[in-house]
Amino acid sequence: MMETGEKQGEGRHGQWCHCGKLARMQTSWTSSNPGQRFLVCPKSKGRGEKGCRFFQWFDAEMCERSKSLIPGLLRKIDRVEKENAKIRAKSKILWAAMLLSWLVVFAMKMN
Repeated sequence: MMETGEKQGEGRHGQWCHCGKLARMQTSWTSSNPGQRFLVCPKSKGRGEKGCRFFQWFDAEMCERSKSLIPGLLRKIDRVEKENAKIRAKSKILWAAMLLSWLVVFAMKMN
């Protein structure tokens, strides 16, 4: 859990990397380690930049059931979010059409 005032990806874990900097916490979303947190050197920004190559798992390894369930749940959440976005877009179109029809009816009554 993050404390107030902490930035995302930082925590009060107190682990220092080989550079002497506070290690950065990240979350793995690979199918083999979904949702598992790990610590890396803050200088490593991605796969291309290594920093001091510090890496340490923060969380204990998940059971096989969790590893098999979490990716499916994430796919389901993604699918539902996409469906909701489509519904919101259709809703905006319907509201605009309804407003336009009200304006047309109001204009016809004024004449």
